[in-house]
Amino acid sequence: MSTSSAHKTSDKIWTYSNGVSFLRALLTIPSAVLLWQGHNYIAYSIGVLAYITDLLDGWLARKLNEVSEAGKVIDPLADKIYVAVITSMLVVQGKLALWFVALVLARDLVIMLAGIYLAKRTGFVLPSNMPGKIAVFCMIVMMSCLVLDAPAWASQASMGAALIMLLVSSVLYVIRFVKIVKQR
Repeated sequence: MSTSSAHKTSDKIWTYSNGVSFLRALLTIPSAVLLWQGHNYIAYSIGVLAYITDLLDGWLARKLNEVSEAGKVIDPLADKIYVAVITSMLVVQGKLALWFVALVLARDLVIMLAGIYLAKRTGFVLPSNMPGKIAVFCMIVMMSCLVLDAPAWASQASMGAALIMLLVSSVLYVIRFVKIVKQR
């Protein structure tokens, strides 16, 4: 979750908000196992809980003044872990194309490596951008449609929206990355 300039950033790792992000990453395990076993509705319920933790961690960080550099890494990493595992399970179930997951994983890997490079070179952690958050939301809608066997048009529409937002957010990440490297 992004933070406003009114919130001071700390270097704490063990905070309530980061704990909620860690919980989201851990929720990947039962979700994947349940999908593997064909218990899609229960897996979906856990996915809803995971999404709630995504909303809650940023709110807690701001409310409890726990905004941290670690949280700027842990929160999107938990998202990426959840999305990577669940979309991979949907490929295994034959509900999602491998090319889509490969594209998402490649993008996330590039963003992660660029973020590590930027953090080491400049000490700056590049926070998520709003189009990236919208892309994740579109992917959640798409995954929900696929898990719940919604009509194909709904899955395809949400996949199209996710692809567009992934492209937009990727371009904006590149622009921000280049700008920060030039500034520092």
